[in-house]
Amino acid sequence: MAQNVGGLQINGPSVFAVASVYENVVTAVGQTLSGVGEVTQINGVNISDLCSGCELTYRFGGYTVTSLSASDITFSGGWINFYLGSGANNDFNPFSSADSSADLAAATNGSLFLTLAGHQIDAAGNTFAGEGRDIGTSSPIGFGAGLADVDNTGMANGNTAGGGALANSLFDTNTVAAAFGGNADFQLGSSFSAILLPHPGECTDGQGPMCVAGSADIRGVAGVIPEPQTYALLLAGLGVVGFVARRRRI
Repeated sequence: MAQNVGGLQINGPSVFAVASVYENVVTAVGQTLSGVGEVTQINGVNISDLCSGCELTYRFGGYTVTSLSASDITFSGGWINFYLGSGANNDFNPFSSADSSADLAAATNGSLFLTLAGHQIDAAGNTFAGEGRDIGTSSPIGFGAGLADVDNTGMANGNTAGGGALANSLFDTNTVAAAFGGNADFQLGSSFSAILLPHPGECTDGQGPMCVAGSADIRGVAGVIPEPQTYALLLAGLGVVGFVARRRRI
């Protein structure tokens, strides 16, 4: 099953996206993790083969450190916005850009494609957890995992992107089993280190804007985007349900 979303071919039902990630260093409870990245493959197929002259980039933020040791870290909250860029907006390349500000601009200058919010992974309400070594220092190494939900408002956990993302209805499937808060829509994984940084000159003290780099796995299940006439039927059905509910209250 293949669906064209804004020019990008999504082959379902399962979606496995491989991505790069560039993020800041966090060293204390209460600090917030943020960064940018680019999705390079979906289901093992390069993005360049799924759309003509486009890129799929993302920005994330709002992941607040709730616990921290040299070997473990947990976060609450969090949001991720994906952007589909083409033409002049197909321009994300941290290793040829001027600085992290240019990376942020290039990662967010396309059409809003998907908006996600962190989903609870434990009884404490955390949404992402990592482990490794030297966490909380300027040179951490490790990996992490978490869950996320499609956020149709684009406003959860401090996000400001707003609604209307192109692929939200495609991925709002609630098919990822979760122990807390019902099923999720996405599994998230990442590896991170202070090696091979695109702008090492910004990270002399390890505290620059994007001083950790790595890779990310983003797994979800693609459904089917309803056709316009299907939306009309759904709205009509909701109207009937509301009418029956009112009659029962009378």
